[in-house]
Amino acid sequence: MIKLGFVHTGKTLLAAAWVALALFCNASLAEPKEEPDGLAVVIADPFVNVHTGAGRGYPIFHILEKGETVWLQKQRTDWFKVTMKNGKTGWVKRSTLNATLNGEGPLIAFDYSGDKSFPNRRWELGMMGGDFGGASALTNYVGYHLTPNLAAELKYTQAFGSYSNSKLLSLNAVHQIFPNWRLSPFFTLGSGVILIEPDSDLVQSQDREDTVMTVGGGFMFYVSRRFMLRAEYSDHKVLTNRENNEEVSEWKAGFSVYF
Repeated sequence: MIKLGFVHTGKTLLAAAWVALALFCNASLAEPKEEPDGLAVVIADPFVNVHTGAGRGYPIFHILEKGETVWLQKQRTDWFKVTMKNGKTGWVKRSTLNATLNGEGPLIAFDYSGDKSFPNRRWELGMMGGDFGGASALTNYVGYHLTPNLAAELKYTQAFGSYSNSKLLSLNAVHQIFPNWRLSPFFTLGSGVILIEPDSDLVQSQDREDTVMTVGGGFMFYVSRRFMLRAEYSDHKVLTNRENNEEVSEWKAGFSVYF
């Protein structure tokens, strides 16, 4: 009788332990989990690929489906770091979030440069090539942005023509009307000095140095990772010692980096 009572008591204790464990698990599951930090958004695209890093070269380890909620943590150039409901984090391309909704339903308008690095850049270095009055030309420049709208640029242009070569050094003011736009128009106004060197084999003439006044405009196109494309037209007024001044048109395009 003692043995049977001991067995019965052991089974009762074991059953009670299982019941307590089940109640604890149910209570744990019922407790609301704390949401991750960041902006909660709802995926409205058919699917969104999640990469292990901020770049297409990183592998895809998860696919978000329409209707899923994720939390945006931070942005690096054109990539957002997101936290999913399971707590895992990854990176998604900004362009894949075009149909993303906020918690109340409306679409979210994502800025192309979340850290504002493009409109708030200070220094800019670039190189452009093009046509300078019918001659092939190469331009190098350095710019410093005083404000998002206004910058000062120092340019050096060298043109190689059939009858003469030209070297132009100028200081220009650059005004951007809409510095936050990805495709940003700008206007330039500047002055400098041009040195014209005739080809001694074709033309018997001395080198001459003249003052130049410049007006122009163009477009800057932000690509990514502190990289821009730039196209520009300039009209140069060469102030000579002769009766008539000269005008030189210049078209050029190239790239630049900023920091």
